[in-house]
Amino acid sequence: MKKSMIAILMSLALITVGIAPVSAADGKDITTLVDGGQSGPINSASAFTSGANSKVTGNVVAAAAVTLGADSVVTGNVTAGADFTSGASSTVRGNVSATGDVTLGNGSKILGSVHSGSGIITFGSGATVGSVKK
Repeated sequence: MKKSMIAILMSLALITVGIAPVSAADGKDITTLVDGGQSGPINSASAFTSGANSKVTGNVVAAAAVTLGADSVVTGNVTAGADFTSGASSTVRGNVSATGDVTLGNGSKILGSVHSGSGIITFGSGATVGSVKK
């Protein structure tokens, strides 16, 4: 019994150590999600662009610009190391933070807050945000 408990505890310890680096990365390092594509969290070492009608479930973090295609949906926060641009009728179910300009396409919805490091936020016709942070 004692040996079994030690084996279980050691296994749990090894699993915990193995999981920690995966959690720290939190996402795939990809730059482009094809039209209609789906992905979990994104952690791009450069820019990130999603094609039209794509879906991301999780946060999007990019070292450079983030561009969402028309009718794209992100369920999570978006952090752009440069500009953020959303295509027509795209939705972010979270917050958007960009070091550069933020441009929202016609009918786009940001359900959380929006922050632009440059202070420039351009709203397309019918685009809405939950709030603007300075």
